[in-house]
Amino acid sequence: MRGSPLIRTLIVLIALIAAGLGLSALGSRRPADDGSSSTVPLEPKAEPKSVTSPFVLTLSAPAKTITLESLGETHSLDASTQTISGTLPIELGHPTLFIDIAWADQNPSPHFAKLVLEPTGFPTQTKIFDASGDLSDVWELHLHHDEHE
Repeated sequence: MRGSPLIRTLIVLIALIAAGLGLSALGSRRPADDGSSSTVPLEPKAEPKSVTSPFVLTLSAPAKTITLESLGETHSLDASTQTISGTLPIELGHPTLFIDIAWADQNPSPHFAKLVLEPTGFPTQTKIFDASGDLSDVWELHLHHDEHE
């Protein structure tokens, strides 16, 4: 190519600027809103932080007092029977459940309590607590949705 190197450089520079402006115009174009579209942007579904869990507590002996604590709420249960059912709020993820039982007979013989939880949307969870004398224990559950669901 003949001619001044300065003119050739200016021509190449003008061509590059024109190409850049054309590409940026293509990238920034948005479809015109003609009002015919009724799409609403979807917000991600908020995951609940807790679930309600039906439970059944079975005792090996009569109790004087029974308390369950979950999500910072303490629930005093009816100690007049050895099989108690109800519902508890359970935190998702890694909830902690506290159980305290004072047995009606005060001898230090071994006693147990079986707690069955059926949290909504999760598999049934079962734990057997045992102690010589009064029972005070903690259950750290794992409530996670399966990634394959």
